[in-house]
Amino acid sequence: MSSDSTAAALLTVLAGSLILPLLLVGGIFLIIGLNTGSTPGPYTVVFAKAGDECGATGHYLDASTGEPLRCMGQGGLRDASLEFPGFSRAQNAEVRRRLATLAEDGELSVFDHRSVQAKIDGIVATLPPGTRVERESGSTRIWIGSGLTVAGLLLLSGFVWRWRRNRRTGF
Repeated sequence: MSSDSTAAALLTVLAGSLILPLLLVGGIFLIIGLNTGSTPGPYTVVFAKAGDECGATGHYLDASTGEPLRCMGQGGLRDASLEFPGFSRAQNAEVRRRLATLAEDGELSVFDHRSVQAKIDGIVATLPPGTRVERESGSTRIWIGSGLTVAGLLLLSGFVWRWRRNRRTGF
């Protein structure tokens, strides 16, 4: 094996050890960033059935009674509550009263679910910006992932271009 082929093999290993992690980490950041917006926000009410899975954010309520739900989430059982961040006691009580009024007939309909969410959204709109908890955005992760992926692809294309050029010249 000549020193030229040894150098080429070392450069190939070096390029692969740089490019592969860039593409891998960039792809992971992109996937996480794109999926961040799909989770319920801090003021989102999710109506579900007992035993359903729940996420780390959102307020999970029983679809028929409106009671806070105990559901399986990441890391085990999770108890939901009707305490919203930034809401006063009176505002939280107002949401509970709305749920109790709508559940008096024994069943919550889809329209009742929407009514409760609309009530919460109305209260959120009146909160001062300093007390309101903003929904987590995945844009930073998307930018990081895009940058790493583009850098990896540029390195890969440069490496392939150089390799093809060397192959044509007989190196």
